[in-house]
Amino acid sequence: MTSLLAAVDAPAAGAPEAQIAIATTFASVATGLLLWLVLAHIRSPHPERTLLQRAGDATGRFLGMEPWAALPFAVGVVGLVAGGFGVFWDISLHIDQGRDEGPLANPSHYFILYALYSLFAAGLLSLGLHQHAKHPSVRAIRLPGGMTAPVGGLLMFICGAFALTGFPLDDVWHRMFGQDVTLWGPTHLVMINGAILSVPVLAVLVLEAKRAVGQKPSDPARSVGEQIVRVTLPGALLFAIAFWATEFDWGIQQYRLVWQPLLISLAGAMALTCGRLWLGRGGALRVVAFYLVARGAMELAVVALGETAPSMPLFLLEAVVVEALGWNRKLTREPLKFGALAGPLVGLASFAGMYAYSQVAMPNPYTPAIIPEGLPTAVLAGLAGGLLGALLGAGMRGDLPVRQARRTAAWGAAGLLIVLGANALWLNNPTDVRATVTLTPVAGQDGREAIVTARIPDAIADNPEWRAVTAWQGGGIITRRLERIAPGVYRTDGPVPLHGAWKTAIRMNAGRAMLSLPLYLPREPAIPTPGVTRPEQFTASFISDHEVMQTERKDYVPGWLWTPAALLMLTLCAAFITALAMGIARASSDDDPDPRDTDDDPAPRPAARPAPRVPAHAAG
Repeated sequence: MTSLLAAVDAPAAGAPEAQIAIATTFASVATGLLLWLVLAHIRSPHPERTLLQRAGDATGRFLGMEPWAALPFAVGVVGLVAGGFGVFWDISLHIDQGRDEGPLANPSHYFILYALYSLFAAGLLSLGLHQHAKHPSVRAIRLPGGMTAPVGGLLMFICGAFALTGFPLDDVWHRMFGQDVTLWGPTHLVMINGAILSVPVLAVLVLEAKRAVGQKPSDPARSVGEQIVRVTLPGALLFAIAFWATEFDWGIQQYRLVWQPLLISLAGAMALTCGRLWLGRGGALRVVAFYLVARGAMELAVVALGETAPSMPLFLLEAVVVEALGWNRKLTREPLKFGALAGPLVGLASFAGMYAYSQVAMPNPYTPAIIPEGLPTAVLAGLAGGLLGALLGAGMRGDLPVRQARRTAAWGAAGLLIVLGANALWLNNPTDVRATVTLTPVAGQDGREAIVTARIPDAIADNPEWRAVTAWQGGGIITRRLERIAPGVYRTDGPVPLHGAWKTAIRMNAGRAMLSLPLYLPREPAIPTPGVTRPEQFTASFISDHEVMQTERKDYVPGWLWTPAALLMLTLCAAFITALAMGIARASSDDDPDPRDTDDDPAPRPAARPAPRVPAHAAG
């Protein structure tokens, strides 16, 4: 089997047919077994005795939730943990080693596939268990054939199915355009968004399960498991959204630096605001504690496997800001007002914290050039995240604002993020930037190494957001800062490799320009590329950074074909996110909503009397 999986020399345009056949067979068998388990439960004259029901009951007792929510929740969480580890391992492998010898020859892909399939399975299990539920969801959706589905279960099924489509689409994409070695490839976003957006869906399952037994969302947790769930969800949300920025954490970002303050501020504002509103006092600090443990464990696992780990955003300052603002109880009873105030403050704290932190812990530290664009972007992204986090947190405690207010806030936040994202994507690379480079040889253990001295026009190189020489995919990643030693003259603070499989280039982000000048690129017959080898002194022009960082992309495919293909992926993501937003709104709202609590941190009280059940045939 191992020889079959690796029987190709690092392909650059799609998986070998043998691996496609193997993956298809395993997926078909797994789906057949899953459907057999679910259908056996649905059709059984004694559903309480089925294997599926017994597993749901056992999980429900531990988590303090209904079986149709508890078992899918457990399956989904285990899958997300496996997927998080797999993705971190996968990225580190690509950074250190380069392309795969096919998707099934990369061990990290097995964890990712398991994670995506577990979300699909969790949704299907929820739908199956719901058919004979003693306490069905009061917001259930009627399906064709008389079946009903909890909103969270149906959304989880959609999340898993959407994410799974990313794998075959990714192979098609590689066959059309070659490999795009970046986290932000269009088909990669399909898989990543499917997994990341399953986190608020898990929160929907928790909310539905409480309402199913007549409890208010704000009622105290009934078990240790439910207490763990409450902290896990906003902590996982922080982990998931911050993951979008991990290319910057590794120092191999292929997009403008302004994206990092945008994404970090959005993650902090959304997750910490949600956590503070839902968990009460200390909620933001508990969320950060969960995030630090989870993210730290992932990074330690990558290091233990001998691969390069990224730097880790901390979010400590942001949590303190949210907690301080939350001491005003009156403010926390007005979720949108709290989010509108907390979000920009988190953005400000996030930018200041990341600026200082980057100087000591990030591969490419911030420079003053990022302030004019990065600071307002962080504040506005924080505002959007604060509003979205406030809506999610208010929904989880059964305290949603009136429909018009929440729609205005949600659409306003979404529109703001679209504008910020469009601005961050806007590139304008000049074509006439030339550099004279001297490569001063240094004795290397394995091959040619050199100190890089470059004469670059000060107009573009003197005040960039970052500039460095990056070497990667040769057995690790090396980032050398280019320090200004004279007007227009820059030198690395150490040697860089110019041999073997290393890809080494001068790179910089100056305003809207992302430029690279390759110093060494290996010859790659599988693509094919002739490679680049430089003499000790030469003069050359900078080119687009994508051309150097993504040498696997086909340059002979018509440019007009790439744009509609990318727009199609974005359209699928937009439709998916819209469906999730509608489902979450349905589960969080109530025609007869619970009265708002008057205490920010409610004390334990007797359990509410179970609300009248909605018959299965009338649900939805």
